[in-house]
Amino acid sequence: PNGDLFVVVHVKKHPVFGHDGTALTVTVPISVAEAALGGQVRVPTLDGSTVLLKVTPGTKSGTKVRARGKGAKHADGKSSDLLVTLEIVAPAELSEAAKSALEAFAAETSDFDPRAELMKHAGVKVQAEASK
Repeated sequence: PNGDLFVVVHVKKHPVFGHDGTALTVTVPISVAEAALGGQVRVPTLDGSTVLLKVTPGTKSGTKVRARGKGAKHADGKSSDLLVTLEIVAPAELSEAAKSALEAFAAETSDFDPRAELMKHAGVKVQAEASK
């Protein structure tokens, strides 16, 4: 007899890519050096190739970069954008030379407080070095 046919489709989550509306998304780890100094990173695309993206010096973790036309292909043949979230990843272990280099870097940038704006917006009064 005639009647309704209900089809339920379950789409499995991709291990690398996601989506935000029609844009394809991917999170790409970058090193502390790449974030601080800038450079270029290879980013995977859905078709198995890569695209080279510029990382600007001083990039923060969570920065989003758009690769126009590098997302999923639509039925009309056009491609969506690929939204890349850059995530800074620090090594879990350091050699003595790397540790010394980072300590020297920390000493040279000791006047930089990455939490200054957070504290300001939270209404916390920043006091002398002894109270940090």
